[in-house]
Amino acid sequence: MFINWAHFLIPKIFSLLSFITNPVLVYLIHTEKSFQFGSYKYLLYFFALFNIIASLADTLVPVCVHAYRYATVFFTVNGPFSEIMKFQKSSFGEFLLSGRCAFISGTYGILNSHFIYRYLSLKNHHFVAEYFNPYGLILSVLLVVVHWTLWVVVADITMVADLESRNYVRVSFEKVYGSLEGLNMKTVIFSEVSSQVVYRSWFGTLFVTALASYSITLYFVLGYKIMSSLNQGLDYMSDRTLQMQRRLFWALAIQTAIPICVSFMPCILVLYGSAFRIDFLSWVNWMSSVAVSFFPFLDPLAITMCLPTLRHRIFCRLRNISPNFSNRVYSSSRI
Repeated sequence: MFINWAHFLIPKIFSLLSFITNPVLVYLIHTEKSFQFGSYKYLLYFFALFNIIASLADTLVPVCVHAYRYATVFFTVNGPFSEIMKFQKSSFGEFLLSGRCAFISGTYGILNSHFIYRYLSLKNHHFVAEYFNPYGLILSVLLVVVHWTLWVVVADITMVADLESRNYVRVSFEKVYGSLEGLNMKTVIFSEVSSQVVYRSWFGTLFVTALASYSITLYFVLGYKIMSSLNQGLDYMSDRTLQMQRRLFWALAIQTAIPICVSFMPCILVLYGSAFRIDFLSWVNWMSSVAVSFFPFLDPLAITMCLPTLRHRIFCRLRNISPNFSNRVYSSSRI
């Protein structure tokens, strides 16, 4: 199924950029000599790997969104799995669709682990230095897996596209996209159907909203505590190290703002738009699915641009200038 050229090309372009920028970030961190990232580099490596997997999911399981009255429909389009199961709706296909959408929740989990690490590294840096690798890293991975799994399970249970749900959106959907027979989709419908469908739609929507909301609350609470500690100063850190910590925090703040803008807000917009019968233009719906593909590329770009030593190395390579001058500007400091 072909939506339009923008929907077809934009996710693939950003996936390709993600496959380039994330390995570049890993290389820059691994080869950085002017200061040490300490255990934090392993969390950044994991973040880069997560971004690559998310981009791969965008490529293999493209998703589009359709809204009609009180319903929102998430469905797979083109892509290899869509072609394999083109004429047969399957539980595996619906699992892939749930898994693709669940990367939104996985992003919240991995940002949670970053904020917790940065907070603990300021309040109890000896504990972090001793136990983060490997125990803290393992817990960080498990946190992301739990976030991803919860979203998949809830979506599979509460957003089932049964016959009643399909019949509700059939005329509207087929008018725009063609037959929905055999199409793998997830739906939420908030009115004009049986109470069972309405209740499970609200439960699923409120659950994924709560999952995102607790994460965003954690960002603000720990972010405030981190910034307060940095502004007050820490006895065991030099001024130069404090400055680097502030840069890392602002990089993390930008990393957090990106998924809120391209993942959380579009998701909330399409879900609650149907819940409160708000009719958006068609491009708003399909762009909400496209916007999710921005994050895996913008995330490593934000880290690179916010850390001067990494940014200068990139610019030096682009200008074919030796990066040695960055080592003279930034002396060694531990993060």
